[in-house]
Amino acid sequence: MTAIILQVRLDSSRLPRKALLDLGGKPVILRVMENLRRIGVDEWILACDTDSEETLAPLAVSAGFRCVSGPKDDVLERFCIVIKRFGIDTVLRATGDNPYLFADAAEESLRRFSTLQQTPSGVDYFTFNGLPHGSGIEVFSGRSLLAAAALTDSPYDHEHVGPALYNHAHRFVCIRETAPSRWYFPDVTTTIDTREDYERACSIAHYLGERNIALPSSTVEILAAWNYISFPVLFIPSTVAGQGTGHLRRLSSIAIALSASRRCLVFIPPENRPFIDIPELFLPFVVSTLPASAVLVVVDGFRTTVSKMAQYRSIGPVVALDEGGPGRLQADYLLDIIPGMFRARNAPNRREPSFLPLPVQRKKNPVTSIKTVLVLAGGENAAGLALPVARSLSGMHFDVTVIDPDVTGLRRTDEGFTVSGPVHNLRETLCNYDLVMTHYGFTAFESLAAGCRVILFSPTQYHFSLAKAVGFSALPSGPVNSASIKKIIHEGIKIPKIVDSKTIQKDLPAEIERLASRLSVSCPVCGNAGNHRCIARYPDRTIARCPVCGINYILFQVAEPKVYSRSYFFDEYQAQYGKTYLEDFQSIKAQGFLRLERIASVGKTLLRGRPSGEKSLLDIGCAFGPFLSAAKDLGWSPFGTDISEEAVRYVLDTLALPAVQSAFPVPDADGFISGRQYDAVTLWYVIEHFMDLEPVLLRIGKLLVPGGILAFSTPSASGVTGRFKAEKFYRESPLDHFTIWDPRTVRRQLEHYGFKVVKIVATGHHPERFPFMNGRKGGRVTASVLRAISRVFSLGDTFEVYAIKNGTLEDVK
Repeated sequence: MTAIILQVRLDSSRLPRKALLDLGGKPVILRVMENLRRIGVDEWILACDTDSEETLAPLAVSAGFRCVSGPKDDVLERFCIVIKRFGIDTVLRATGDNPYLFADAAEESLRRFSTLQQTPSGVDYFTFNGLPHGSGIEVFSGRSLLAAAALTDSPYDHEHVGPALYNHAHRFVCIRETAPSRWYFPDVTTTIDTREDYERACSIAHYLGERNIALPSSTVEILAAWNYISFPVLFIPSTVAGQGTGHLRRLSSIAIALSASRRCLVFIPPENRPFIDIPELFLPFVVSTLPASAVLVVVDGFRTTVSKMAQYRSIGPVVALDEGGPGRLQADYLLDIIPGMFRARNAPNRREPSFLPLPVQRKKNPVTSIKTVLVLAGGENAAGLALPVARSLSGMHFDVTVIDPDVTGLRRTDEGFTVSGPVHNLRETLCNYDLVMTHYGFTAFESLAAGCRVILFSPTQYHFSLAKAVGFSALPSGPVNSASIKKIIHEGIKIPKIVDSKTIQKDLPAEIERLASRLSVSCPVCGNAGNHRCIARYPDRTIARCPVCGINYILFQVAEPKVYSRSYFFDEYQAQYGKTYLEDFQSIKAQGFLRLERIASVGKTLLRGRPSGEKSLLDIGCAFGPFLSAAKDLGWSPFGTDISEEAVRYVLDTLALPAVQSAFPVPDADGFISGRQYDAVTLWYVIEHFMDLEPVLLRIGKLLVPGGILAFSTPSASGVTGRFKAEKFYRESPLDHFTIWDPRTVRRQLEHYGFKVVKIVATGHHPERFPFMNGRKGGRVTASVLRAISRVFSLGDTFEVYAIKNGTLEDVK
């Protein structure tokens, strides 16, 4: 008999009586039981403590469960009571605080348990590793649990059930398999343990209910809801008096556009809310406290401080729009929509004025003479310049309208111009005017797109400098007079080549959605998530240098993840080297012999006297196996792993060498890699492809014997190209190179993980890449001299590292 045993009690310490809390109109425990009823077993049993039975038994019956009570603190005994009473052979254990358990993963667990029972070693306990906390289960033999209970008096074993088996692996066969990728989300939490967990569970239920998705829901629906709730997009506009209302309008509009697929929050500090007229449409998105985390933080702050930017980055990766403050350099990604004045080191990742909210209504014909003029100074007119400018125009026989945010309606002044209050959807009325006079900001560019002529006045000298730099006709800061305006009109109003009436507006909400779907990381080597120094910005990535360990790495990645398919080893490889990977097999193998000589030299103490075939080696990212083949020829016992199925198949079938398809460092399902230790672990042009190196280096450390050799090759940030043509080097660095190593800092980085660097070899010497060569080969003598210089000063564009794991073989005896 196979049965589900669901354990629950009501006196939980962190969240008392949580099993009875409401979740979408029903108690949590009832939601759990309804979910478990989808799993095909012979019996469903609620195992509660005696004190809770009276309350829980009616709910159990209503859900099709039997209710059995037992000791409050001895949960293991409760399970034994149930197993004996019903004669249960196979138990699926679940807990009453997990309403979003993955039913499909539970059914697969039962199938795997049944399959493993048929193997010679059998199985007593099985579970999948890597499921969300609160979405997994355990499967075990009823007979084995009874035996385990009789053998242990540990309070921990009796409280948690499963440890009675897996903490005594010498007696019981316990198997933990890495969950398939569709369920592997170890950082997700769906359980209800605290008040915060419960509020999240309620938010998930609300999300599903709004979309008419009934509980219990599918795994895909649960994960979508969790992502929506747990990773909002946070918008932080400037709401400081004097900085206009355009920042709030822009971000709130993006939030509305994305709200169907993303949970969007617009942060307005409570001290600023009384002074801001928030449109009713935006109110549902406004929050007064910052969330703990967000998938993306979009800052439209005008001038953000370094400390504020650091605070926002602690919540999530920051995309800054038109940022002009000292915190600009700290943003993960800079998107300048309104052109600004920045030095090269402050340059944005991307400049795109067509992301401005451009008007749909535009002039059909260009302006040839000026008759109508609109004057405005943003939503606040903070400098009070709009009316003085209108007065200067009043004697010039134009039909002048000035927008004053402090008035309502329309009125005609004695000076001959019209004063208007705020205009709804102003940008769509701009085409009614021949000339728009405003200051540097959104309206200036909207007016260009509407087909108007534009003259800018300047609240500050900075506004004037911006206007002139971009190409506008502009009045200097200070009092405005009609003579200055007449002079500009007489000499001809300049038209910046940024946007015009033919410019097609690009979708800014779609761009923010694209950025929210991409990657931002902490330092891949040391995990530093605080300060960083951006050293290069490109539309598809931001490259930073870690101030703690010195590694260069991709801080923010926009590009799609690389797929290592056949085209990677054939088409892409051939495009770069003029031949496919397999056509280059023998030359790569020859290089492997040289590397193995260096490994033998570095590890001579470890390997001395070791018979042929007893030296073990693991090649991570083995590709089609040329290094494995070289190692075999030199008497090593080589093993390979690669994420490419085709490459691994070639190693197995053609080279007849052991290899496994695995996304290192995720454990392979059958323990092929982790079931042994190695004298050497190698990564040839592989280490830079890992987004997070901490688990990689930690696992390598566990796989190596003490004194074992770690060897890898990688591009060099201090090669001739990296030193003399840094911008070109970083720009052309492949998008799947998440770290860019430097031989000058590698010792410090590996010491952190218990490795001592013994040898560094500069490789990839290219005389033609010296600055004065400009790609020319040069004469034989020149090339020979430059190659020698490159070797002496380690200016190769790649390098190899040979390090030893701290310790000796005596440490494991």
